[in-house]
Amino acid sequence: MRVADGGIAVCPLGSGSKGNAYWVETAKTAILIDAGFSFKQLSGRIADIGRDIADVEHVFITHEHNDHIQSLKVMLKRHRPTIWTSAGTLRAIRKHLPDGASVKRINSNPENAGDIVAQAIPVRHDAAEPFAYRFDSHAGSLAIVTDLGEWTPDNVKALDGPDVFVCEANHDPEMLAAGPYPWYLKQRIASETGHLSNEQGAMLAAAVVKKGTREIVLAHLSETNNDSSLALEVFGTQLNGKRDHVHIHAASQAQPGPWVRSAVHETAGEKQARGGPSIASLLRRPR
Repeated sequence: MRVADGGIAVCPLGSGSKGNAYWVETAKTAILIDAGFSFKQLSGRIADIGRDIADVEHVFITHEHNDHIQSLKVMLKRHRPTIWTSAGTLRAIRKHLPDGASVKRINSNPENAGDIVAQAIPVRHDAAEPFAYRFDSHAGSLAIVTDLGEWTPDNVKALDGPDVFVCEANHDPEMLAAGPYPWYLKQRIASETGHLSNEQGAMLAAAVVKKGTREIVLAHLSETNNDSSLALEVFGTQLNGKRDHVHIHAASQAQPGPWVRSAVHETAGEKQARGGPSIASLLRRPR
């Protein structure tokens, strides 16, 4: 049963280097963000959360890496959702799109997908034209921000304190440095077009919480270079006194969940009263 009060909900279907996809729904609309598993896995994980892949009306693609588009071609042969992505990503995934597929380019302008308003947010990653996304419904909002090597004040401004914030927490720098990956891959992950560390993600989350976010989901955790308990601890420490107001969850690579939904909106005065550190103070220092 979908959310029924004008809110919006998200359930990670799995998140990490082996595959990424997120189910997002309102009372009227179901969308996917990415399709980074085999079609069998993707449809099975959707069934596991009590939903049906045939109900997906729109799919938003963040970028062209295989752990985000693996089942796209098969899904579009069996079902006909509308695909939304950037012009650069569209060029990169053309071979995955069967004839007759419904495809729409999205940029920084808001777009309607059913009763959801989607806003694309450019991010820095080693891909053609990668996007994060913010989604708004009548009475709720969420954003999904993964696969970026650094964040900026413009990102925070565009995110604008969604009710639910899915935030990358890819790696622990010490685990990455001491881990088994080859040097070139370690450099790629830690670069400005790679992935956010726990500390970088936590600082981004703190900046977003300042604007009113109450639910945070850690995503794209490395199974080799991170640990969910460590990532949760880093985020909890960074958010300090705001832990009483903010719920922090962690997505898994192995299984779907958790379900997280938007709460009743705060007034502007209530958001302002929450306070917090300045955005400038939270920015990652240059390498």
